[in-house]
Amino acid sequence: MKQLFDIINGTLLGDANIRSKKGKYSCYKLTAKDKNFLKWFELLINEYRITSWISQDNKLSGTYSLGFYIPTCPYPKLNVFENKWYINKECRKFKIVPKDLELNSTVLLHWYLGDGSLIRHRKSNSKVSQIVLSTNNFSKKDVNILIRKLKRLNLNFYPVKYKSGFTRKYCGNAIWSKTQDGTPYRFFKLIGLECPNEIKSCITGRKGRGSKLHYFRDKWPNGEDWLRILSNDNDIGKIIRQRREELRISRDHMNKELKVGKDYIRKIECGMRFPSVERLRKIVNILDLNYNYIFEKMRT
Repeated sequence: MKQLFDIINGTLLGDANIRSKKGKYSCYKLTAKDKNFLKWFELLINEYRITSWISQDNKLSGTYSLGFYIPTCPYPKLNVFENKWYINKECRKFKIVPKDLELNSTVLLHWYLGDGSLIRHRKSNSKVSQIVLSTNNFSKKDVNILIRKLKRLNLNFYPVKYKSGFTRKYCGNAIWSKTQDGTPYRFFKLIGLECPNEIKSCITGRKGRGSKLHYFRDKWPNGEDWLRILSNDNDIGKIIRQRREELRISRDHMNKELKVGKDYIRKIECGMRFPSVERLRKIVNILDLNYNYIFEKMRT
């Protein structure tokens, strides 16, 4: 049952909502561009004996919705979700962050699937890709609450004014991951280093120049993204040292191959500096490192 509540809480941090229909019943609604994504989600909640349906929301926008009536669910605690997530203000309901909300891997995964993205700085070869979680449904106070809750998971985020990738207009606030402290790696370590296989090819929408199609797999780092992320992680120096010693390669040999000063590898291995993305790429080739090896050696 807790897993179900975590799934629903994660989607409510994003675009899902709960609405009362004329005071008679409450209805949960999750919207997506790809019907197959909703079918995958439906399988998750149907395991908990929830009867749901999928319908086409808008033919022009191409969106679909999954819904279910909360009072018909076999879990009475779901009936209080609306009061926990919404507050009446001037006869309108505004979404709030519940005080008892617990962020964990399941909640974060479904928040990220619904309202998260990976920002790639294509104009720079050195900037680390950043995780963005949309918070435009929440007040500034609630955004700060979410940042503090993420901090308890050793995930460091900061608020920014958010411009939609679809409309290119400012539409509220979002929180961005810090990059110099290993937050991007720890985040994906928590929710999964790869996108769930069942939804990799599901469409998230069109955005950017030329209205390019994007997929759920695009939310996860590719090889180039991992190079950038790991180049700013505190553990990378220790992993380089361990692999170098396993292969019995000297620091002097590494420095000569990289065409750098004699103290370059030593400073990286001791955590005194980070390698650039280009140099990390060369180090990975010299040491025949693969990402599975690196992930196994990274601290949890």
